[in-house]
Amino acid sequence: MIAYLFAGVVVLAFISLALSVGRGGRFSGLDFNLKAQQAGFSLPEAHVMAEAGKAVGISDLSLILNSPRDLDRVICELMANKSRLSSHERIRDSGAFMEKVYKLRKQLELDQPRFNSGIKTSRQMAVGQRVRLISPGLGLFGSTVLDNTPAYLMLSYPTGHRLPRSFQWKGKKVSLYFWRRDDAGYVFDSYVLDDLRLRNVPVIYVAHSPSLFRAQKRKSVRSATQLPGRLYLLHQQEGAFERPEREGGLRCQIKDVSEDGFAVLIGGKAAPGLLVKAQFELNGRQIVMSGTVRSADYDSEKNRSVLHVEAMPPSPRTKNAIRAFIYSLDGDLFKTQSEEQN
Repeated sequence: MIAYLFAGVVVLAFISLALSVGRGGRFSGLDFNLKAQQAGFSLPEAHVMAEAGKAVGISDLSLILNSPRDLDRVICELMANKSRLSSHERIRDSGAFMEKVYKLRKQLELDQPRFNSGIKTSRQMAVGQRVRLISPGLGLFGSTVLDNTPAYLMLSYPTGHRLPRSFQWKGKKVSLYFWRRDDAGYVFDSYVLDDLRLRNVPVIYVAHSPSLFRAQKRKSVRSATQLPGRLYLLHQQEGAFERPEREGGLRCQIKDVSEDGFAVLIGGKAAPGLLVKAQFELNGRQIVMSGTVRSADYDSEKNRSVLHVEAMPPSPRTKNAIRAFIYSLDGDLFKTQSEEQN
């Protein structure tokens, strides 16, 4: 008897999927439940998502699982009506449920074309791209692409370790690493064609590479910012990583933020390995993040550095505030949703 019932459910599922294809990809309730379970949601969780989608006017449930914008509307509805979660007797842990929802949201974002387009050769590098240049026996240096011609890359004179006055980059073998925004990290080997001055500004010419090695594809969504903040040095991270400071600190500017870390602009020079805490506001909410400086881009002309910090795992409150900022789940989206309902 059980075998017959199971076979009947499978047949109904296939019929439903066939009908959904005939309707141009729209999901029925059964389709949605099956797809949501494949994405890691339980049946009660799928039901709550469907309810939230209907509450904001989403008639095609497939959009909840495939459209970043429509999933944002569902998240806003869940945030605005938390009683929908707490009153649902079959969802025991609303925090774990929201983690699944945000995991889906991040995946939908990272699946967007801008995160997957990539580049193939150094001739596609953008002017203004920051690069890290490594030369055997010399160490690590920072530079910027000033021009990209068919014949060569023109880079600003590398900054880093002090070199002898008579030193020449011409003829040196180098490896260049750079992080392309909303994409991934790239590495290629090359050599310096020339070391000269243009209008009294020192530059180097680097030979192009016909192929790049693409690595370290982005694992989190990052949002650019220009937010004022305070930066504090830590002797240890334990016990203080989200505790607000009332005074002191170094004035800084938060250049970008994600669940995994942040970039911060400071005056002067700093070395990788420092333990730091940043304090700033996102949409009126105080954010405190601590972590380790993994790399630093130093601008010798302006005597300032951009520190790239890998953060300790933030608390659920901090993580949700960052997510709301990155996905614009506060402000305009919320207002638009309210207007549509009225």
